[in-house]
Amino acid sequence: MVVGLPFIIVLLFLYVMPLGIHSPCIQDKEKLGPKPTFFGHRGAPMFGPENTMMSFEKAVEHGAHGLESDVHISYDSVPFLMHDHDLKRTTNIGEVLPSAALNRSESFTWDFLSTLNAGSWFLKNKPFYCMEPLSEADNEKARSQKIPKLRDLLDLAQKEKKNVMFDLVAPPPKHPHRSTYVRLVVSVILDSKIEPHLIFWLPGFDRDYVKLMAPGFQQVGRLYSLDKLSKENIRIVNVDYKELFYDGLRDYKEANITINLYIVNKPWLFSLAWCSRIHSVTTDNVKLLSEIDHPYFFMGAI
Repeated sequence: MVVGLPFIIVLLFLYVMPLGIHSPCIQDKEKLGPKPTFFGHRGAPMFGPENTMMSFEKAVEHGAHGLESDVHISYDSVPFLMHDHDLKRTTNIGEVLPSAALNRSESFTWDFLSTLNAGSWFLKNKPFYCMEPLSEADNEKARSQKIPKLRDLLDLAQKEKKNVMFDLVAPPPKHPHRSTYVRLVVSVILDSKIEPHLIFWLPGFDRDYVKLMAPGFQQVGRLYSLDKLSKENIRIVNVDYKELFYDGLRDYKEANITINLYIVNKPWLFSLAWCSRIHSVTTDNVKLLSEIDHPYFFMGAI
């Protein structure tokens, strides 16, 4: 107990001091807002290979209200899910075609991309420290994962009634959809018949076209000024917590802007977001945060 006391004091100091002399977790209990909901960052990447259908299914299983991803466009016009610009880290292209391992993923056709393994790396190189062990069945499932199409994610989201938010990567020069990639993706989404309000539209390029063709999408901004948000009629922002807690939180709250923070993995940080009445967070750790039923170190106002 004596050994742990200095650690507790330091932890409390670090927790109470980030916003100056005031901590949002010192407040009347009845003023505490609802628990923030979660976007699973590339799914649930502690329980399945990131940006695979297994990962997104695990995010749903552990209570995510939304699914976050990254979208690229294949050379033959298929939107697919991948974070990195190349295929080296999260596929077996190094074994299949090592000379092209660092090529932009958009330079390949879907016929080729669909043959790659997108799960075996996850079992060889654990992406997070202290991950829970997988069952044998989940090990086998992870080992057989493929690169998904955007359409696969949309179908899951519609079935489970989950929100979808993604970064959309502009194709490189000379790509067939260099200037039309937003319009292609909007077409794929509309063709999927997903309920439009489930789409949290984050890309800024060609936003006027998106608003025209898909008025039901929820438009999401980044760390924009209130003036820009007003001009573009955006009421939701997706921002890095490190930037927001030091610049803009009060203004956004006073303007009733809905806030999603990324990437929030630690319980103490999630607690700070909860006490600050943040609406939602993007996390790698959906399971852990879903199990928290009260903010850490919450103290009633004196």
